[in-house]
Amino acid sequence: MRGRCKKHHGCKGWDGHTLRDAPRGCRVRIQGFSCCPKDRCRLLALGLTPGVTAEIGPSGCLRVRDADIVLGDDLASTITVQALTEDARA
Repeated sequence: MRGRCKKHHGCKGWDGHTLRDAPRGCRVRIQGFSCCPKDRCRLLALGLTPGVTAEIGPSGCLRVRDADIVLGDDLASTITVQALTEDARA
C-alpha cells in the first residue's frame, strides 16, 4: 500500500487495481483475488470477502470489519479492489 490519498477520501485520480497500489486513507471495495487457493482461503477467513469495504489506515494497515489487518506486498498485490468515492460509501 503506497503513497497517500490526495483527497484523503474518494481517491479520485487513483487508477490502481490492486490493494498494494491503493493510497493510504483510501476506502476500497474488495473485488476478487488472483492468488493460490491456500492464500485465498486465509484471506476469506480474515473477512476479506468480495464486496466488503475496507479502509487503508495512515500506518498502512487495512481496516476491515472492525479489525486491523496487515498484509505483505506480495499478498496485497493479488487482491483486486475498486476505489470508493464519498457518495459510494456504504
